[in-house]
Amino acid sequence: MNTLHFKYAVEIEKTRSITQAAENLYMAQPNLSKAIKELESSLGIVIFRRTSKGVIPTEQGVKFLNCAKQILMQIDNMESIALPNKHEKRRIRISVPRTAYISKAFSDYIALSDSSEDMEIYFCETNSMRTIENIRENGYNFGIIRFNKAHEKYFSDFLAEKNLESQLLWEYEILAVMSAEHPVAEKENLTYGELSANYTELTQGDDAVPYVPDAVEKLFAENRPENVKTKRICMYDRGSALDFLLTVPESFMLDSPVPESLCGKYGLVQRKCSFSDNCFMDCIIYTAGRKLSQSELVLVNKFYEVKNELAFKKYV
Repeated sequence: MNTLHFKYAVEIEKTRSITQAAENLYMAQPNLSKAIKELESSLGIVIFRRTSKGVIPTEQGVKFLNCAKQILMQIDNMESIALPNKHEKRRIRISVPRTAYISKAFSDYIALSDSSEDMEIYFCETNSMRTIENIRENGYNFGIIRFNKAHEKYFSDFLAEKNLESQLLWEYEILAVMSAEHPVAEKENLTYGELSANYTELTQGDDAVPYVPDAVEKLFAENRPENVKTKRICMYDRGSALDFLLTVPESFMLDSPVPESLCGKYGLVQRKCSFSDNCFMDCIIYTAGRKLSQSELVLVNKFYEVKNELAFKKYV
């Protein structure tokens, strides 16, 4: 029995796709399929079955995979004892919202990394549904999704359906972010209704909620005045949005708190903004049962560190 085949099976379970597993393992799909058939033949069981939701383990397959993971972990432990100075390449794929505090935490993480270390990291800024897809189908290690708390149940059910787990990173109220030259930059007690009725709003433009079409748009529409024309620009690049706020002073966007260093760089201010159901959540998600590596945990801790710096600031 080849323990390398154990690794193949675990990767298939993680991705729920033989095609994606083969890509992650840098091997041809036919060769991976053949290896799994050989493994099943040697064990005398069927490990996986194909369904409309992807390749999932059978009841016997689940038992085998649990044992296989323990064996692979023990092998890693033995290798670390035998080769304590073994040099490993750090390879991380992470998918996150387009938001400033996460970008800053990631930059801080890279800045503190050992410059002599082999490293290959993919950092994808996108929407929550694409992040879920990236982890399920595209080989990403983990991600962060963002949603309004009113939609929490839909995301919880959807994550369970996709065999993903989550942990809360931050629960917060969104702020109105704008140029320091904005007409209401110094005003307190702003409301989203007032801003959206009189000024141009920047939005991500691609938010979606599982099972409920147009849920995000309905939520914001309920907070806008009736019979007022909306002025919205949908952008899919965070850097362009920040440049726009600077160039077009009478614009604003709603976002989680922004690090002061970035506000200073772009000449921005952030104000509390009255908004019904103003409670948003950023959650870390990953494949069920998966444990984050040490380097991934360092990055996650950096997210919490930057978040904590912002969470205890007073906003007016």
